[in-house]
Amino acid sequence: MELNIRDGFHLTSIYPTDKTAYLEHFKDRSISYTIPVIPYPYTEAAADWWIQHRLEFLRETGREISFAFRNPEGYLIGSVGVDDLKVGQAHRAEIGYWLAKAYRGQGLATDALRVFVQYAFDNLEVIRLTAHVIDFNTPSVKVLEKNRFKLEGCLRQHTKTQNGIFNTLAYGLLKGE
Repeated sequence: MELNIRDGFHLTSIYPTDKTAYLEHFKDRSISYTIPVIPYPYTEAAADWWIQHRLEFLRETGREISFAFRNPEGYLIGSVGVDDLKVGQAHRAEIGYWLAKAYRGQGLATDALRVFVQYAFDNLEVIRLTAHVIDFNTPSVKVLEKNRFKLEGCLRQHTKTQNGIFNTLAYGLLKGE
């Protein structure tokens, strides 16, 4: 499956050949600083596990829920999706996304999230999407707000990263908003 973003940028499933891209992009500490589940340093074993996990999930469910974000040449430059959603069993899902540093500030994350949100509401049987973002991650806040996500609250000292413990902003979007 391929979802067009714009200008040749697109979303696809994750491929076994994406390991090199993960290892390259996750050398950027800013990603693990804002997404605590991504370890730093990022190892080959972590990349192997993630790729295998995504491939197995797709094989078992037949539905894609976590997409690789690719540049026009097909190289992985980010990701957008939800993790381990049981389609048809859950009415809500937590989204996450990241984008390689060289591609930030061009509106690509905003556009990719817009495409994924439409896909999720149309194909994943959810009526609510949520997102949690560390309060200092202003670019991510802007991506959410440009996609009509509403701030629903602040979870004080909620997220622990390698840098410390931070407030987390809770955002939500309902189908049809």
